[in-house]
Amino acid sequence: MTSRPPSPSGAPLVGHTVGYARDQFGFVRRSALDCGDVFLADLLGFGEVCYLTHPAGFERVLSTDREAFGRSDVFTVAFGEGLLAVEDSRWATQRSRLEDFFSPGRIRSYAAEMVALTERRTDRWTDGETLSLLGEATALTLEIICSTLFGRRLDPDGGRALRRAAADLNAWFTPTSLVLPRSVPTPSRRRFERARTTLRAQLRDLIDERAAGQRGNDLLSALVAASDAEGGDDGEGGHPSAETDGTDALSETAIVDQLVTLLFAGHETTALALTYAFYELGSDRRVRHRFHGELDEVLGGECPTPGDVSALSVTERIVTEALRLYPPAHTIPRVATRDVRIDGYRVPAGTRTHLAVHSVHRDERFYDDPLAFRPARWREAGPESKGYAYVPFGAGPRTCIGRRFALLEAILVLATIGQDYRLVPQEPLELDPRMSTQPAGDVPITLRERRPS
Repeated sequence: MTSRPPSPSGAPLVGHTVGYARDQFGFVRRSALDCGDVFLADLLGFGEVCYLTHPAGFERVLSTDREAFGRSDVFTVAFGEGLLAVEDSRWATQRSRLEDFFSPGRIRSYAAEMVALTERRTDRWTDGETLSLLGEATALTLEIICSTLFGRRLDPDGGRALRRAAADLNAWFTPTSLVLPRSVPTPSRRRFERARTTLRAQLRDLIDERAAGQRGNDLLSALVAASDAEGGDDGEGGHPSAETDGTDALSETAIVDQLVTLLFAGHETTALALTYAFYELGSDRRVRHRFHGELDEVLGGECPTPGDVSALSVTERIVTEALRLYPPAHTIPRVATRDVRIDGYRVPAGTRTHLAVHSVHRDERFYDDPLAFRPARWREAGPESKGYAYVPFGAGPRTCIGRRFALLEAILVLATIGQDYRLVPQEPLELDPRMSTQPAGDVPITLRERRPS
C-alpha cells in the first residue's frame, strides 16, 4: 500500500499552525529538509496541506498530470469567477476573450504609455526626497494597467480609494488569517471585505460609464461590447447585471470579476518585481554600475522603446533575478481532484496541494549561491534553461497571460527611472508573505539624481 507523505513534528490540536503563522517561508524550508520534497502540514482552517518542493512535482501538477489538480477556492474568495479562479471550458472561453490584448504586437503598443506614465510620476520627484518604494511602484503599475487595458488615466494624486482597495486584497491572505476558520472576523479579513466592496463598486462605476459612453480600443471596452452583443440587455436598456445563465454571455458581475483579476494580477506582480529590483540595485554597487552603464550606452538619455529591449540585457537579467529571489506568487495552490501518487506517496482526492515556489527558487540544488542577488547567473542561459525550477508566472498550459506585459513593463520602468535616479534603501528588507510576496514595510528609499556618464 502506498504511504501518506511524511509530516514534520507538530503540536497537539493546532498541528503546525503556530510555526506556519510565525514564519511561513522558514516553516516550509525546515519541513522540506526534515521530510523531503513532499510533506503534509496540518493547519487550522485548512486541514492537511500537501507541500511540494521540487520542480518534478511542479511539472506533474502544472503540466503532465494537470487534470488531477484543480484550482483552489482561495482564488474564488478574491477573484470570483475571473480567469485565475475558473476551470475547463470557462477558463478557455475567458482566455480567448483576453488573448488579443496580451499578444506581442498589442503589448508593444502599450510601451509608449508605460514610459510616459513613468516619466509623469518621476517628474514629481526631487533629489534627496525619501519615498515609499513599494508605494511608488504600486501606484505606477496601477496607473499603467488602468490606462493601457481600461482606457482610463488615473490622476496621480487621486484614485486613493481604488489604490487602497487593490492593495488590501492581500489582507485576506495573511498567514494568521489563512489558518483560522473563515467565520472568524480577523482585522485583516475585515480590511479585505472593505477592500473588495470598494473595488467592485469602483469597477462597476467604470463599467457603467463605459457602457453609456464612447467605446475605445481597450480591453474594458471589448468586455462591455461582448456583454452587449452576447448577453442582450437587462430589460432597462443597460447591460446585463445578473450572472450568466449557462451560455457564454458576459454579465456585469462576470466583467467585474475579470477586471478585479486583471487589476490585481496585472499590477501587483510588476510592482513587487520593481520594488525588489530597485532595492537590490540600491544595495549592490557593482550591479548598479553595470545597470547604469548599459542605460547610458544604449539609451543615451532617450526614452526606452520596445526596439531597445533586446539591447538592455543587463536590465532584463535584473528583472529575471528579482523574480527568482522574490517570486511574487510564492505559492501556487491547487486541490487534488482524484487520488494521485507523487514520489511514491498517496495524496487523496480533495487534498490541498501547494507548490512552494519561493522554496524552489532559493534551493541550492537548482541555483548556485541561491540567496544572493546575482543577475549575472542568467548571462549564459535564460530562465527557460531552469524548466520548472523557475516559475514566477506559473508554467504549463495555464502560464500567466500577462507574462509578456509584466516583463516589458518592468524593463521599461527600470530603464526610465534608472537613467535619472539612484534609489537608496533606508532600511533592511524583510518579507511578509500574503497572497503575494509582500515586503514587511513600505521599503523607504531616498532619491539621488544622476547624470549619464
